[in-house]
Amino acid sequence: MKLPTYVNRPFRPPRRVNSAGSDPQVPSKRQTETTPSKDVKRSKQELPPVEEDRKYFTIMYRKPTTKKHKTWNGDGFAQLKQGNRLAFYNESGKYFGSTGLNGPLESYFDNVSRAGSLEVQLDYQVTDSKELNKIRSTIETGNESAGSLTSKSSLAPSPKSSPPRLTPKVVAKFRPSVKVSRFQTPTTKLNLSGGQTNEKYLPVFDINKIEDPIVMNKSSRADVEVVVDPMLSKLLRPHQRDGVKFMYDCVMGLARPEDGIDTASTSLTLENDSDIQGCILADEMGLGKTLMTITLVWTLLKQTPMASKVTCSQNGVPLHGLCNKILIVCPVTLIANWKREFGKWLNLSRIGILTLSLQNNSEKDSYDVKNFLRVQRTYQVLIIGYEKLLSVADELENGKDVIDLLVCDEGHRLKNGSSKVLNILKNLDIPRKILLSGTPIQNDLNEFFTIIDFINPGVLGSYSFFKKRFMTPITKARDPANRFNLHVVEKGQERSEEMISITKRFILRRTNSILAKYLPPKMDIILFCKPTNHQISAFKDILLGANVDLQHLNFNSSLALITLLKKICNSPTLIQTDSYYKSNIQNNKISRKYLHEFSSGKLKVLMKLLSQIKVLTPMDKVVVISNYTQTLDIIENLLISAGMNSCRLDGSTPAKQRDAIVNNFNHNPSIFIFLLSAKSGGVGLNLVGACRLILFDNDWNPSVDLQAMSRIHRDGQKKPCYIYRLVTTGCIDEKILQRQLMKNCLSQKFLSDTKSTKGNADDDLFNKEDLKDLFTVLVDTPSNTHDLICSCDGVGEEITLQHEQDSENNKNYESSSEFELSKWNSAFKAQKVMEELEENSNKSKTGNIKKCLIGYKHIDPKKTHDLLDNVATEVLGSLQNDITFAFVLPGKNHLEETTHK
Repeated sequence: MKLPTYVNRPFRPPRRVNSAGSDPQVPSKRQTETTPSKDVKRSKQELPPVEEDRKYFTIMYRKPTTKKHKTWNGDGFAQLKQGNRLAFYNESGKYFGSTGLNGPLESYFDNVSRAGSLEVQLDYQVTDSKELNKIRSTIETGNESAGSLTSKSSLAPSPKSSPPRLTPKVVAKFRPSVKVSRFQTPTTKLNLSGGQTNEKYLPVFDINKIEDPIVMNKSSRADVEVVVDPMLSKLLRPHQRDGVKFMYDCVMGLARPEDGIDTASTSLTLENDSDIQGCILADEMGLGKTLMTITLVWTLLKQTPMASKVTCSQNGVPLHGLCNKILIVCPVTLIANWKREFGKWLNLSRIGILTLSLQNNSEKDSYDVKNFLRVQRTYQVLIIGYEKLLSVADELENGKDVIDLLVCDEGHRLKNGSSKVLNILKNLDIPRKILLSGTPIQNDLNEFFTIIDFINPGVLGSYSFFKKRFMTPITKARDPANRFNLHVVEKGQERSEEMISITKRFILRRTNSILAKYLPPKMDIILFCKPTNHQISAFKDILLGANVDLQHLNFNSSLALITLLKKICNSPTLIQTDSYYKSNIQNNKISRKYLHEFSSGKLKVLMKLLSQIKVLTPMDKVVVISNYTQTLDIIENLLISAGMNSCRLDGSTPAKQRDAIVNNFNHNPSIFIFLLSAKSGGVGLNLVGACRLILFDNDWNPSVDLQAMSRIHRDGQKKPCYIYRLVTTGCIDEKILQRQLMKNCLSQKFLSDTKSTKGNADDDLFNKEDLKDLFTVLVDTPSNTHDLICSCDGVGEEITLQHEQDSENNKNYESSSEFELSKWNSAFKAQKVMEELEENSNKSKTGNIKKCLIGYKHIDPKKTHDLLDNVATEVLGSLQNDITFAFVLPGKNHLEETTHK
C-alpha cells in the first residue's frame, strides 16, 4: 500500500469525525494519494534567487568559557538581513540567536560576539551561488523542521482548499514518526529533502579564491584535496613550500616520483609507499624549518584527504583533520622559542599549545600530560624537552594511541642507539615522524643508521643486514689502505649509490645559499694570525713533554693532546688548567713559564678588531664565539679592562634566563659585545641585533661553526653582515680548517640532492701522514692552506671553477691507472703506478679544499692592504706583522647579482 505523503510529520492521534463527517486536520485518502504535499512541491521547485539585501557567512560558535586556551565547538551559518542584523544558525540550519551590528562588519571576523547563550565569530563570506543555495535550503529546512514540532497550525489545510471528508468506512492508517538524528554520516551526497545531489567532498579552502595556493599531492584513494591555509601559504618562500609538500608526502606514505618531476609546482596523484612514513628535514640553519613544520602541523590538525572517515559539514567540508594530538620534542632551550613561533604564525587563540615548565615537579608534569592525552579540545600540541621526556615516559606510553605525529627538533641527538630518550620514543610507536636537524651525519654510518631506522624502521633492513651490505663495503672503500684495490673501491661506490637512492626519498637537504635573495649581503673574512714566540715555545715544550712518537700515532689516543694544542692557539696560559697536561705532563717549569702568559696572535687581532669596530662603526654590535668557556673568561677580562660593555651566554647560563639575555642584547644599545659558547649557542638563538661576528676558534665538526656563524645572518637582519674567522698560522688551527673543508664531502654525499657531489675514498679518515701533520708547527709560511691550493701572488686573485677540469682529468688518470693495476704487471711498473696514484690522491685532497674556497680572494698583506672591509683593512694597517694572510669572500647583493647577469 502506498504510504501517505505526510508520514514523516510528527504523530498526532486520530480525532473523532464530526457530525458533518469531516475532520479539518485529517485529509481524505484520495487527497493523500493524488495531491502532492507542500514539502514535496517545495523540493521539486527551484529555489528563488538570493535576496539582494541579504548576505551569508560561515561561522564558528562555542559555549562561553573562562579557559585560557579556548576552542570552537561547532560550525554554522550567519545571515545578514537589511545590512544591520546578523541571524545565526547551526550546521543543521537551526536558528539559535541574533545580534545587531554595533560597528563595521569587518570587526566581526576578528572579534567574538554574543548570540543567545553562545559566542560566535564570522569565518568568511559565501559568494558562490551554488553554495548560497545550499545554505538557504539548509536554513529553511532546519527552521521548518523546528517549527513543525512547536506550531499546531502547521498541519492545518490551506484556507483556499475545502475541508476534506471521510466516510465512516474509511480508516486512516498512521506510521509512528521517526525522530531524525542530529548526527549525519558523511557521504558524498547531501541529505536534502526530496532528491539527493551527487556533490563530491569539498576542500576546506576553495583554491579558486586563493592566490597561488599550495595543494598537496594525494593518493588515488583520497576523497578530497588538502589545501594549505592561505594565512600561512602566502608567507612561505618557494623553498619552504617545497619543504612542506615534501614532509606531507613522507608522513602520508606517498612515494616520491621519479627524478625530473617537479612536485612542488603542481599537485600530483601518487601511490602509497608503505615503508615511508617519516622524514628528515636536514636544511641548514636559517631556512625556516620551524615555520615549515608549523604549517604542516596546522594542515594535519584541520584537514584530511580521507573525508569519508571523519564528520563533514552540511556542504561536504571535513570538520577536523587527520591528526588530533601532536608531540614535539626539542632541547629545553628551544621550548619557549617553539611556543613563540606558534603564536607568531597562528595566534595561540587558534591552537592549544601545552609546554611543561622547568619549575614543575614530576607530579604536575604527569597530571598535565594525562590531561593532554585525555581531553580532546583543550590542547592539540605538547612541546617537551628531551630530558623531561624521561619523567613522563609512563604517561606517554599509556596514551600513545592518541598521538598522531612526532616532531624531533635537533634530532641528531638521537644518534646513540643506546640512548634512553631514543628508546622511549621508539616504544611510543608513533608511525608518522619528522626529524629536524642541520647535521644528521656527524661521525659515522653507524649513527646514520640509528637515525634512519628510528624515522622509518626497517627501510635499511636490520642492523646486521645494514652492516654487511652497506657499512662494511663503504668503510673499506674509504680506507686509505685500500685505495689501490679496484674491486673494493668499486663495491663501496656501488653500495653508496644504493643507500643514497633509498634515503633520498625521505631526506631533504638545502643550503642557506637560498637565502641570498632575501637577506642583506654577508662577507666572510678568514684571517691567519701569526703565533707569538710564547706560543711557539709552548708547542715545543708540550710536544717534547708528551714524548710524541710520530711513527706510532693513533687518533683516539692523541685526541686529548690535540685539544691541548688547540688551547695553546687561544692562549698559552690555558696549559695549566688542561686535564691532559695535569695527568700526563705536569712540569713545574712549564707551568711557571706560562702561568701569566695570556697573549696570543688571535687575541691581539681580536682586541684590535673590536676597537676599530667601536671607532669606525659605533652603531654596530659584535658577537664573539669560542668553543671554550676558559677562553671566554680571558676575553671577558680583556673587555672589562678596555671598558667595553658585554653580556655572556654559555653552558652555565640557566635556561630561563637565556631569552632575557638575548632580547636585552638585541634591543639595548649600550651592550656592545655578546660572548657566546659555540656549543650552547649553536641552536635557537637569534642575534640579529649584531651585524658582525668573530669566530675565535674552530671545531672539528664544520656544522658547529656554520651554525654558530648563522646567529646573525638570518631572518630579521637589516644590515650587511661581516664574519671574521681567526686562525693561527701553521698550527693545528689551520689543520682543523683544512679538515673541515674536506669533511663537508661526506655530508654532501649522503644528504645533497645533487649527483655531482661524491666524496673521495679517504675523505673522512685519518692516516699516519695526516696525524703527523697535526703535530707539526710551520713557522715559515704565511698560510699553509694557500700553499696547498694555489701559487698566486696574493694580490686579490679569486679561485675559479678551473680546478673542476683539473679534478676531472685527475679522475680520468686514476681510472686508467687503476685499470693498469688490475692487469698483470711487473713489480717495478706496479710500484711506479702506485706512486703516481698516491701523488694524484694528494692532488685530489687539495682539490676538495680548493672547491670549498671558490670565490674567495687571496690577499697577502705584504702585497696589498685592501681587505675589502674598512674595519679589517684598518686592523691590517696596525697589525701588518700579526696578520700573515687572508681569504675574503665578498658579500654580494642579490639585486646586484641579477643586474650583472
